[in-house]
Amino acid sequence: MSANTVPTQITPAASAPTGSTPVAIQQLDPLGTLDGRPISVIAGIAILAFSSIMSWLNMDEIAYPLLTSLALLAVVFASLVLVLGTSPLRAPFTGAMHAIGVGSSLIAFALSSASLGDSAAIITASWGPLVVGTTCMALAPYRPVRELVGVGIVASIFTGFIALVRSAESTTDASPMIVILFSITPVLTMSLGGAAFARSLAQSHQHWESRAIYGARRQRERQHVSVARSVQQDRVTILNRDVVPLFADLSRRGIVSPGDRAKAAEYSASLRDLMVTEVNRSWLESVVASSFGALDGFSDGDSANDRRVRDPHRLAGAMTDHQRTALRAAVLAVATGDELDRGSVWLAIEKTPLGAMIIVHATVTSSESSWRSSLAPYFAVLRVVFTGLQVSYHSPSLTVRFTYDTP
Repeated sequence: MSANTVPTQITPAASAPTGSTPVAIQQLDPLGTLDGRPISVIAGIAILAFSSIMSWLNMDEIAYPLLTSLALLAVVFASLVLVLGTSPLRAPFTGAMHAIGVGSSLIAFALSSASLGDSAAIITASWGPLVVGTTCMALAPYRPVRELVGVGIVASIFTGFIALVRSAESTTDASPMIVILFSITPVLTMSLGGAAFARSLAQSHQHWESRAIYGARRQRERQHVSVARSVQQDRVTILNRDVVPLFADLSRRGIVSPGDRAKAAEYSASLRDLMVTEVNRSWLESVVASSFGALDGFSDGDSANDRRVRDPHRLAGAMTDHQRTALRAAVLAVATGDELDRGSVWLAIEKTPLGAMIIVHATVTSSESSWRSSLAPYFAVLRVVFTGLQVSYHSPSLTVRFTYDTP
């Protein structure tokens, strides 16, 4: 598998959060956000390059070079938020990071304006509004729409206030209203434009997702009869293979020996154990069994640990649809890939005071760069739908831990 592999099972089966809870595009479509992350990286590099070039071009109008240097340092902080804060290794993107990114750009604007001399033309010499607007727009996929609108409006107000103070101190011929409009226009349009784009994507995703869930439900209903028939056929096959020959032999001989009683008891116990096991099997055990071909196969001598899925408290059923879909896709990726040893993979779900912790262990058979690039999209999704994802690698052992809430 390559780094660009996209698990097609992730979106259709997941159900978007319902209700009035604000949801970011990163939560609705983690892989889509990951594919669009280069835009945030480019924006982070662009605002730093743009502010540096504009400061250099207007060096003659700068009265306080120290303030300009501090302004550029603030731009560096905003750039780091865009480049590093949006990394899938740090998902999900928090409101605090959003505030730091936009706040740093506003501080940069204030410092750059204060660094200009009285005779400087603020309309041509100030690069701050474009930096603030670009930062707001580049962060649109990572936060809810309401927050994007609120932050955009607040940033516009602060930008206008900074421009008003600057216009009052400078000797420029432009009226204060022109200076204010010139400053807030890029911030307001770019921030609200990013929020509108995020809202459109969220609505389209939720609409498509609801239709996919409806189609999946209809498909399950159509398959119910065939699945029941398949299960019945499996039971008939077992009976024809083991029980029917025993009864035929008893009918032919006309006597029941102690050995026949032992065989009958053995077949009865096997059938009963099989039926109880399948009834109690969780969705995760079914996914692992279908992906790897078996739930057991280990040989450490302890039957309790000779299973790929260890869930003594039956906590797998507490996962949400998003979490189930993300974990299902990751299991399938590991089962079909060649970066990990299939025979060494096992999952354990342990109860914690706050919920449950999933521990995934495997032996790596490829280079570190290979498995990291191949599994990066899946780690990105798991970081969004679960909490506290930790990846521990001590060659050749790989252990992944993440948690989720339980009722």
